[in-house]
Amino acid sequence: MYANKENAWKDYTDDRYYGARRFKIYWQRMMQDRGIRYYLFGMLVILLAAGSKLYQMQITQQEEMGLLGPPKKKYRSRLTVVLDVDETLVSYGDKAFRLKAGLVARPYLAELLDYLSSIDAEVVLWSACTTRYMTQVLSVIDPDGVRISQFIVKDSSWFSSDNYYEKNILWLKRPLENTLIVENRALSVRGCNANAILVDDFIRGEYVDTGRDQPAGDHALRTLKEIIMDLEKSGQSVPEYLADVKHRHKDIKEIPCHLAIRQLPEEIARGVFYFIGEKYKPSKYTGPVMK
Repeated sequence: MYANKENAWKDYTDDRYYGARRFKIYWQRMMQDRGIRYYLFGMLVILLAAGSKLYQMQITQQEEMGLLGPPKKKYRSRLTVVLDVDETLVSYGDKAFRLKAGLVARPYLAELLDYLSSIDAEVVLWSACTTRYMTQVLSVIDPDGVRISQFIVKDSSWFSSDNYYEKNILWLKRPLENTLIVENRALSVRGCNANAILVDDFIRGEYVDTGRDQPAGDHALRTLKEIIMDLEKSGQSVPEYLADVKHRHKDIKEIPCHLAIRQLPEEIARGVFYFIGEKYKPSKYTGPVMK
């Protein structure tokens, strides 16, 4: 390999740490040239790993605690009442053109919320709206912050960004037997229809030309208050009470799901929807109701 013996022993040393020192010198030179890039790259990797871990922890926590998280306090009432906002509790102009007619509360809304406050029930507002809009609604219907317990707004964790979004009370992680949801849109509660009551649409733009802020004879929320009073006293679970034709409130009606939501096949829309008011005309359907 070497031309002679002298070259064979050239640069030989007895220092056992010679290689380590050479590597140290090499590393120092490399860091001077590329150190800042390696440092930034390493920090980026660490931040991405930490962010991924934090996201996984948030997803796991949400799956365990639900959209609401733990109750804010121990409520006297066993009931959790979930209320839709737009076209159920309030109306803000025409639903197509959003007329700047101002926010109008549905008749007897204050009466309903005051009753729920008196029994100390957990009251949740659930709407596909922004936090800003929800704040405006709360400033009108609950200015003192004592009627509403929590609220849920549009979020990627449940909102599907199309007309087929769903509000399923299973996602709230509250006892199903004590949870009631009130909606004006059957499609939204297709997955929890046994715990849902549908009400007529409250759209101000449809009758604003009459000089009134609400249709004549709109007693939906007063009827709802009476139903909750009856449910609270009965001791029955929400699904049992709504299905009990003999003992439930006289104004509760029902319609097979596949008739209320005709775009869904019968095997998907199972059971019935419960409703009050004139949302649906009496059905001529006489076939079996799937459960």
